[in-house]
Amino acid sequence: MEIKKINSKDVPYDLLFLADEDDSQIQKYRDDALFWAAREGDEIRGMIGLKEISPQESEIVCVAVYETFQNQQIGTRLVEEAVAWSKQKNYKKVIIKTGNCGIGQLYIYQRCGFRFESINRDYFTKFYPLPIYENSLRCADQIVLSYTIYSETEKTAAIEDYWKRFVHKKPEYKDRTYETWSFCYGEYLPDKLLGLVRTGKKTGTSSALELYEEGEEIPREGDLSIVTYGNGMPGCIIETKEIRIKKYRDISNEEARLEGEGDLSLEYWRKAHEWFFKLEYGNEGKEFSEDIPVIFERFELIYDEDYKNL
Repeated sequence: MEIKKINSKDVPYDLLFLADEDDSQIQKYRDDALFWAAREGDEIRGMIGLKEISPQESEIVCVAVYETFQNQQIGTRLVEEAVAWSKQKNYKKVIIKTGNCGIGQLYIYQRCGFRFESINRDYFTKFYPLPIYENSLRCADQIVLSYTIYSETEKTAAIEDYWKRFVHKKPEYKDRTYETWSFCYGEYLPDKLLGLVRTGKKTGTSSALELYEEGEEIPREGDLSIVTYGNGMPGCIIETKEIRIKKYRDISNEEARLEGEGDLSLEYWRKAHEWFFKLEYGNEGKEFSEDIPVIFERFELIYDEDYKNL
């Protein structure tokens, strides 16, 4: 499946109506919003619309996925696409508005890094001519959520401040160097995997040795890393305890368990990582096989204080 921009007139109206059941509301944004569609071949499975509301802010005005294709993370990928585009355009904030009864939507937006900002009480009873029900609840209040986009300067300052706070508590590390990175990509997966680290479930990670760039250092025992959320803010500090380099096909049950994902089985690990490695290899014009060399890294969580501005 791919996500690409689509002309507004090519967005199926029934998808727009899934996102907003009032035609007058749809007409407010249909002609001046940017749209992306999630496609499998020529088949559109979902879409998202985004518009500028000020030089500093963009707004996701609609998100919809056909019922047949829901619960396949298509909505998450669409929201991440809109956030990524807003970052490229140097906006400071992305907002999205939804109804109080949209339990699934509220879950998706929060797992993509959005946080509650305000509530417009009785919005849907005042401005929509017909009552709306979802999840057996009357849609009455409008929930406003926002995603803050930090500049590189802000992220660098946050990382440096986080490190200072760490060495103040653990001065034995003050002369050490560190790397800064996040797990995977996007918004949801970095936050999800960091959460597994902070709750003690994840003490291992793996990467494809062949995809490190020439001159780029690979992980080593003793490395210190500040692991960030998808928004670039610091989430924890880990120390690498062991490095194992082996073929993808030789990853063991123990190593799959240390990665802390899914049901902790090797079967789950292989399914998730085959998808991820195929994507990474494809982006580099290379072919994935079960013989690729994998760097398995076992690490220890040494600092996980919440950053003050997160």
